[in-house]
Amino acid sequence: MQRPGRGGRARRHLLVAGFVVAYLAAGGVTVALGDRVTGGLWLAVHLVLFGAATNAIVVWSEHFAAALLRAVPVSERTATVRALALNLGVVAVLGGVHTGRPVVTAAGAWLVGAVVLAHAIALGARIGRALTGPLAGTVWFYVAASAALLAGMGLGVLLAGGAPASTDAYRAMRLAHAHLNVLGWVGLAVVGTQFTLWPTVLRTRMVPGVGRAVRWSLATMVVGLAAITAGLLGQARVVALAGLAGYAAGLAVALGPFLRTLLRRRPHTAASWMLGAGLGWLAFSVVVDLVALAGSSQVVDLDQRIDRLVPAVAVGFALQVLTGALTYLLPVVFGRGAHGNRKLTGVLEAAWPLRVAAVNLGVVLLVTGSPGGWAARAGWWLAVVGLGAFVPLAAAVLAWRLVENAGPADPVG
Repeated sequence: MQRPGRGGRARRHLLVAGFVVAYLAAGGVTVALGDRVTGGLWLAVHLVLFGAATNAIVVWSEHFAAALLRAVPVSERTATVRALALNLGVVAVLGGVHTGRPVVTAAGAWLVGAVVLAHAIALGARIGRALTGPLAGTVWFYVAASAALLAGMGLGVLLAGGAPASTDAYRAMRLAHAHLNVLGWVGLAVVGTQFTLWPTVLRTRMVPGVGRAVRWSLATMVVGLAAITAGLLGQARVVALAGLAGYAAGLAVALGPFLRTLLRRRPHTAASWMLGAGLGWLAFSVVVDLVALAGSSQVVDLDQRIDRLVPAVAVGFALQVLTGALTYLLPVVFGRGAHGNRKLTGVLEAAWPLRVAAVNLGVVLLVTGSPGGWAARAGWWLAVVGLGAFVPLAAAVLAWRLVENAGPADPVG
């Protein structure tokens, strides 16, 4: 017998998973088409980071927050309306920027912003009401990430409207926009989630000291991100450099429990390998970003020095972490018990060692190869095939769920 709301939760999770898979498929097709799509790289990156990742973060941060704070989840009607409004806004932003229609872009950004702001306020209110435990502080990562997205989208709307008066101002604003969205929205959300998801995926207990790492890493990363943004916008290289160093230090603190857990229990599944590799690419990208800024004579020079980090950030980090998390979470949501969980996990893990190797080798080639050379072309194909294979596998899982037409087991937590 289904519990109240379980059928609605099933439909909503199916809806959001469908959105995520659709964005991933669209991003893969855009990359495969190459120069035949005007602004294809921008569109592909934003389909992944703004489309797929935003859906996953909003839905799963709400779930993890409810579990950690022992709070009642939002109603299914509210959550479904939020998901539909979010994706209407995302499509408007992507379509508006791609077709050069600032009014459509601004309208979509306002809609996405309203959804994310409501989401952040709800999370903050829950923290105030809940009986907080040692890991309740991870929910503040989601609130801070939401603030970063709102600021990053505001800058994005200004960029789409051509607001900056000079080339240097435009480049500085674009750098701030990228750092807020990557290190803020996606980075903070992923780092906050890994405190609980990583030991769960490895099927081991948390190591001691996680609560302390949560508090120190959150404060350091948020202050660092604020300094990065101020330094980039103000073209104050020393301030931006100090902010990046602070963010890197906070990330190192956050990854301390991650590494100690890894030493206790080595990765042995597709999800654990992809999550581990993805966080490795995040750390790599932050270090390279820091070194590149330190070697730049002025802030705006960073704009061209970090072009090669795009594959590391979008594919190696964001897309690989998202794929790894879904490889673990989709069977838990739709498996309907241990047997179904193993069955769906088997589908999503098909040929996973080859896929994980292809993705990470592809990112290495993209980062180290000359743009337009054979290494870069091979890297894109390896990455697209390695991660693109997840799309039909995930679609098969969602199709199975539609055919079964039954409520999922409760999500992790």
